[in-house]
Amino acid sequence: MNKINAFLLLAVFAFAGCAGNQKEILKYREMVQKKDYKSALDVMKSDAIYKDEESRLLKYLELGTLHLYSGEYYQALQNFDKARDLSDKLFTVSISKKVAGALGNSSADNYYGEKYERSLIRYYTILSHYNLYEKGEYEAYKEETRDNKGKVTSTKDIPSVPLDESKKRFHLTAAKAVLLEWNSILEDFKKTYAGEVTYKDDLLAKFVGAVLHEKADSSSDRQIALGLYKESKNTVFRYYNSYQSFNTKYTDFNKEYKKLPDMNPELVRKNFVVSTPLEQAVSAYSDDQIKRFAKGDRDNVYIVWHEGLISSKQIKKYEFPVGLEAAKVTVGTAGDFIGFSKHALVIVDQVIPKISFEMPTIPYRANNEDIKLIVKKAGSIVSEKSGLLVDPLSEMAYYTMDSEATMNLVKTGTRVAAKHLAALGGAYLTYKNLQDKMGDGIALMSGTAAYNLASRGIAETEKADLRSWITLPNQVRMNSFKLPAGEYELYSLNASTKVENLVGRFSVNGSEKISLKTFF
Repeated sequence: MNKINAFLLLAVFAFAGCAGNQKEILKYREMVQKKDYKSALDVMKSDAIYKDEESRLLKYLELGTLHLYSGEYYQALQNFDKARDLSDKLFTVSISKKVAGALGNSSADNYYGEKYERSLIRYYTILSHYNLYEKGEYEAYKEETRDNKGKVTSTKDIPSVPLDESKKRFHLTAAKAVLLEWNSILEDFKKTYAGEVTYKDDLLAKFVGAVLHEKADSSSDRQIALGLYKESKNTVFRYYNSYQSFNTKYTDFNKEYKKLPDMNPELVRKNFVVSTPLEQAVSAYSDDQIKRFAKGDRDNVYIVWHEGLISSKQIKKYEFPVGLEAAKVTVGTAGDFIGFSKHALVIVDQVIPKISFEMPTIPYRANNEDIKLIVKKAGSIVSEKSGLLVDPLSEMAYYTMDSEATMNLVKTGTRVAAKHLAALGGAYLTYKNLQDKMGDGIALMSGTAAYNLASRGIAETEKADLRSWITLPNQVRMNSFKLPAGEYELYSLNASTKVENLVGRFSVNGSEKISLKTFF
């Protein structure tokens, strides 16, 4: 057996299952959807889903998210801090990983995170810091030690730690520091991916960032908050008009996207933008916040609701031509090789030989529902406002994956075609070496079998990498309210279905000028 075939046979076993157990992932998603975070944590702490070192980033992200959703903010912060550090380090890739990445698909390599995932690590770190500030306590928990199979071998009780005012302010300051880091990453995205319809900016960074600076309440912080509300309008115009939820002419906007920066903004608005009610609500909110700053009359409660779960990655198959004439064959003639290859590929004359391979995608899912956020007290409506769509995350993910597929299609197709040509060359040598000894028929069968075996190995090394941050929301909605001290319930109302659901309960402290309430 030649070297290329032997390697690809080993790949069948080496790469099988490396992207996680899909059945376990489906069970895990169901637990999260049912808000059974305890069971989900047990699954994620085990090796049922992400047991390999290459998926360690995702393990930190999932654990951090589950602790955050459970109100265990200190443990959430520990995991998000690890995820931030690891995410940054992963951009320096070892030589061995580079080799693995060249031979196979990205599921054999470290998981670096999609752009929106790398960005939102900062957002979730901010939420962990802020909620520790509000809670004023590090929760008690059990520190577990596990063996290399994921089984708990010992536990240690960690007591709760109350936070004094100085420590609480530290977490608010830390949240602002991470916000600066987040904005820096988004600026890098804008420069690196200019001209591409992909995730490059985030209204959450503007609106939640404004709340953090308002909370700090210094003169400079108030000016920064005002600036963020002004920047939000540019974010909507330049980046969110790519989404169906914001622009009914999103198809035309995206088609001409590379040309738009050189056009007059008013011409772009006239020819490529027809704002949806969701876009109008967000823009009106920005305008209203700017006016409120001038009057000094601002809301005191900001509500952020993370709805549902982001769409799962799926497999999309592509076809790519194989240039048989370009192959170098040392035994026999090029014509013999092409004839053998056509037989091995099961094609006939006049048909261009092609191979297929997988790449990950996310199904398109518009986040365009008209949702109201209703605040009640003792069952009576206190206030009702639009659920402002600040992150249509499933839409954002779709365009990000589509952009990456477009960028990587030729590179991946060329790599896979080269593997197939190498496999065909090795199989052809097998055929020629056996031809005189065993006859043409048996030699042809043996050569074809050698290629089929190698082809199977290639398919395994090129499986679509379906790893992802599973617990990210489908969308994020928010708005602000002026509420006196008291106990409240938050409901969501879908204007189309008229279905009203309890989102959660919260309290307002009369001594706090501004507070941020997050719901999952």
